[in-house]
Amino acid sequence: MSTPQHPGWDAGQGPGQVPPAGYGPSSGYGPQPPGAYQAPLPYGPQVGTGYPPQPMTMPGTVRAAQVLFFVMAGLVALGIALAGDAEKAGAITGASFPVIVGFVCALRFGKGGPVNRRTAIVFASLMIAVGFGAMGQRQPAGLVELVFGIVIVVLLAQRQSAEWFRRIRS
Repeated sequence: MSTPQHPGWDAGQGPGQVPPAGYGPSSGYGPQPPGAYQAPLPYGPQVGTGYPPQPMTMPGTVRAAQVLFFVMAGLVALGIALAGDAEKAGAITGASFPVIVGFVCALRFGKGGPVNRRTAIVFASLMIAVGFGAMGQRQPAGLVELVFGIVIVVLLAQRQSAEWFRRIRS
């Protein structure tokens, strides 16, 4: 078995001899000079580690987009309830598919996640397209869906919204 070599340490020391401080299993880690290598923390970023501060409450832009999805889902539910027959209710449901999926995304806004934000933006964009189509058929509800879709996309495309969805979740 070879022993570590250190200047001033006699390699021929017998068993039971203690090596100089800093070598061998008996030495602790001891103080390190300033700027010495520090092992990374095992549990993710800590305060003061250079990570940007994480938002603790949902920003107003995200909350507003969430409320708009909730309002649109309520209007869809009201339209289905007042449809009168199953054929009209089915047509409303089919045309409102982007609103329904956007509502499901809005339910998950508190958990964050960039995929959730992207999905909400995609379905708000589909709301815009469906709104244009409905306006082309002279349906006044198309204007509401168009305007809500545009506002939701603008709200979710802002930097503070992106930071909310990108934050580190516990």
